[in-house]
Amino acid sequence: MKLLASVLLFFLAANLSTAYGQVGGWYVELGAGPAFSGDLAQEGFNLDSFCYPGFICCPDLDGCNNNNPNQFSGYRWNYQIPTDPGFAFRVGAGREQGSLRIDLNIRYSARNLQQIFSRIAHLDGSPAPQFDPNSGVQVTTIATIGRLRVASLRINTFLDLLPRDRTFRPYLGMGTGVARAVVTDLYYEERYSCTNQPCIGDLSSYDSLQDEDLADVVLLASGHAGFEYILTEKILAGVRFSYTLLQDFNSQGEYTTHRVENLTNTTTFSKLNLFSTMATIRYRL
Repeated sequence: MKLLASVLLFFLAANLSTAYGQVGGWYVELGAGPAFSGDLAQEGFNLDSFCYPGFICCPDLDGCNNNNPNQFSGYRWNYQIPTDPGFAFRVGAGREQGSLRIDLNIRYSARNLQQIFSRIAHLDGSPAPQFDPNSGVQVTTIATIGRLRVASLRINTFLDLLPRDRTFRPYLGMGTGVARAVVTDLYYEERYSCTNQPCIGDLSSYDSLQDEDLADVVLLASGHAGFEYILTEKILAGVRFSYTLLQDFNSQGEYTTHRVENLTNTTTFSKLNLFSTMATIRYRL
């Protein structure tokens, strides 16, 4: 409720801002600059009911799943996702009336991601089986991740804090929109092999592989603070600091290889707090 009240007060102030002057017109704007974000959170789950060789729930490679193939309801896992600095750019068009500006813009940003494993558990949250180092089984796991790419369509309202005739013009803004978020190159590989020969059974049947991009369409909200400097009557240059909050990103993935045929998993990325600092150039038509 407090956030809604703040938004309503902002738009009320913006509508009253024409008291500074009634001169208006159309404009186009470009912006580009570095983009940042804090650590994201990744959570995934599947409905895999099997126990796997090398773990204490599977002491007998011949019969660990034959006698009770539905031991579990599924697995759940978590990663911390640190991010590297990236870049962002936007192109937009709008109209100003007095100290109020409203624009529609397209924005794109990208940043590299990393993965730090946090935990794995059963679907109900109970601890997953521990690995037995004396099992004679070796499990090789590789997990990597690529980039977060966000393409969005936004509508923003900006309110100049000083009259239109001032050369230096600070402003505040708020916006909303829709975004298509993509996490590229999500890769997970798990391979089973024997450390003691001969092996009992074919452990490769327990291997799994997922290698794909995940995408979702989400809503967003943004806040802005910046300033412009009037270079000429038609050209204004400035700097804008922006914060964007995306909805949690959910996507269903598929395994290329898995013991359970046609098994899927669901991945959620949260804590999508994005920041950018842009140099802007605005041209009045």
